[in-house]
Amino acid sequence: MYQISNEKFGLFVTELRKEKNLTQKDLAEKLYVSDKTVSKWERGLSMPNVVLLIPIADILEVTVTELLRGEKIDTQKNIDKKEIEELVVGSLDMAVRDSIHQHRKNWILAYLLCFFISITEIIMLVVSGSSLAEIKGDILLVTGGMLLFGAWFCFFAKDILPTYYDDNKINYVSQGIFRIHLVGLSFNNGNWIYICTTLKIWTLATVVLYPLAGIIIINCFNIALWDILNNIFLIMILGGMVVSIYIIGKKYE
Repeated sequence: MYQISNEKFGLFVTELRKEKNLTQKDLAEKLYVSDKTVSKWERGLSMPNVVLLIPIADILEVTVTELLRGEKIDTQKNIDKKEIEELVVGSLDMAVRDSIHQHRKNWILAYLLCFFISITEIIMLVVSGSSLAEIKGDILLVTGGMLLFGAWFCFFAKDILPTYYDDNKINYVSQGIFRIHLVGLSFNNGNWIYICTTLKIWTLATVVLYPLAGIIIINCFNIALWDILNNIFLIMILGGMVVSIYIIGKKYE
């Protein structure tokens, strides 16, 4: 299979741009992107979104095939249809990988922020007079569990499932130590990315809001009220998470 080279693509774009006497800013303005984005393409750090390939090719006066190959093609040469198909598929794959990589970076930053907020909230509870013995049975356990669960999805979970999930109705996903099994819901690449996003949102929201609720109720009222409301909160958290997964999963199934 023909492999698209970021570096070769970038050098080709640079060469063509200079032939047209265009600066990176000029090209960026024509494509409605930033000059930093063009700079990343030319340095081989990233590839343009697939929807930009035709506009780039038109501006630089080459074909999309030449653009993806990173070289001009002899007009007398017959290009194999399979090679063209592989170039197009390769460009789509690279665009998807770049997008997934950026989203993962964003979620990692979100996780680290929520982690430090939740730790701060636990410290506030202890400083305010609530001993670890009083809170470890619920707040520490739930927050700790959600932090571990969230860490798995933000750092390690694969955003793309193997292709056999798209060809078969499979109601479980197993990745390393993680396993999710939901009766009546088939996992595939149509809904998995949305399910992962839903789980990330629920876990990160819980690690921030659950200890915060404890701080407010324990300090403004008393721990006895927290013991009563805590069970309600747990049902809402777990029940809401499962229901959300089913709704999102079925919508994009």
